[in-house]
Amino acid sequence: MKIAAIIAEYNPFHNGHQYQVQRTRKETGADYIVAVMSGDFLQRGGPALCNKYLRTHMALSGGVDAVIELPSLYATASAEYFAGGSVALLNQLGAIDILSFGSETGDLSPIMKYAQILCDFNESQQDSIRKYLQEGCSYPSARSKVLASSKDQAYFSCPNNILGLEYCKALLSSHSSIHPFTIKRQDAGYHHTALDTSAGYASASALRKALCQEPESAAAYMPDASYQLLCHRETGACISDSRPIVSPNILMVDENDFSSLLHYKLLSEQKNGFFEYLDCNSDLSDKIIKNLPAYTGFSDFCHLLKSKNLTYSRISRVLLHILLNMKAPDFFKAPFPERELYVPYARLLGFRKSAAPLLSKIKKHSSIPLISKPAKASVLLDEDAFALFEQDIYCASVYETVQLDKFGQTPINDWKHSPIILP
Repeated sequence: MKIAAIIAEYNPFHNGHQYQVQRTRKETGADYIVAVMSGDFLQRGGPALCNKYLRTHMALSGGVDAVIELPSLYATASAEYFAGGSVALLNQLGAIDILSFGSETGDLSPIMKYAQILCDFNESQQDSIRKYLQEGCSYPSARSKVLASSKDQAYFSCPNNILGLEYCKALLSSHSSIHPFTIKRQDAGYHHTALDTSAGYASASALRKALCQEPESAAAYMPDASYQLLCHRETGACISDSRPIVSPNILMVDENDFSSLLHYKLLSEQKNGFFEYLDCNSDLSDKIIKNLPAYTGFSDFCHLLKSKNLTYSRISRVLLHILLNMKAPDFFKAPFPERELYVPYARLLGFRKSAAPLLSKIKKHSSIPLISKPAKASVLLDEDAFALFEQDIYCASVYETVQLDKFGQTPINDWKHSPIILP
C-alpha cells in the first residue's frame, strides 16, 4: 500500500486542487491520499471562507481519501512553522510514503538544493539576513538574497516555491523517510485575483473574490460538488452533481467579521503590551498600541501597520494570534535545526468508507493518537497535548460565534462533531 499526503487549506477546494490529487495518484501510484488541512483559521492570518467541515466535505468529494486537521498553532503560523508542524505530524503517522505539493515551476531539484543549504545555514549567513532586515527588507526577501544566486532570487519570491522549500527543509532536517513530489501550478499565480477565462484553473484568491462579487462566475473553476456545497451549505450527505443551483447565496466569512472581537481584545490588553503573543516583538507591540486609536477594522489596521519590513501577512498573523490568545510555546523558541515541534495528536475530520485500509494502517503504525471523537481526547492525551487540542476547539468556537452573529446559523459544537464520512 502506497500513501501520499498533501498539505493544504482548500479555501476553497478548486479545480487546481483536484488536478493535484489526480496527478499525484497517477504519477506516484498512490493507493490513498491523505490531506493535512488547516482548521478554521489559516496561514495568511485570517479565517477560512467556510468552516473546516464544509472544506473537508469538498476535499473528500474531490478525491481525497482522508482529511486530518493541522493544529491551529501551526495552521496560523509562518511558513517555516506551518510546514514544520505539518511534516512533524506526517512523520508521526508512520504510514506516509510521499509528500505532494504544488510549485510555480514543478521542478524539485532547485528546491531540494536550497532546502539542504538552509539546513546547513551558518551564523555568518544568519548575520547577513539580519543586515538585510535592518535595511528594511522583509524576512522572505532577506533570506532569498542570502540563499539564492541573483538568477534564482525571483524563483524564491513565489509563495508555493517558498512553502515547498520549507516542506523539503523539514523533511531533510527530520531525516524523514517521506519522499517529496512536486506538481507545477496550473493557475495564473497564488496572488492573482482575476479569473482567466481561457483556462479552467484559478487561484484561491481569485475564486474568493469572484464568490463575493459574482458567485456564478466561480462555478467553472471548481468541481461541481465543491460549488454546490458552498451554495447549499450542507456537510452531511453526498451532493449530487446534477442538483440545480438557483440564485446562489454563498455565505462567506472574512477577517473583517472579526473586527469587533479583535478591537475589544486589543483595547483590553494594551496596558500589558502584546510581545508575548506568537510572531510579535516589542517594536510591533508598541506600534499596535500607538496606532490603536485609529483602529477601524481588521484589514484596515493591517494596512495601517504595514511597512517595508513588515508584510501584511505577518501583521495579520500577529493580530490573529492576539485574537485567538496564541502565545509562543517554548518549543517554538529553540533554534533550527535543534527545534523539535510538538504535534501530539492527529484529529480526523473526515474520510471515505473505501479508505478503511488506510485508517487501519495509520492506527497500526502511528506514534500519536488518531482522534475521531473529540470528547475522548482528554482520555487519549496527556495534559500538554490536551491543552493544544483545547486550543483547536477554542478557535472553532470563536469562528462559529462569528458565523452565528453574521448568518444566524446554529453553531457547531466541535466537542461533539463526528468526522464527515462519504461513500
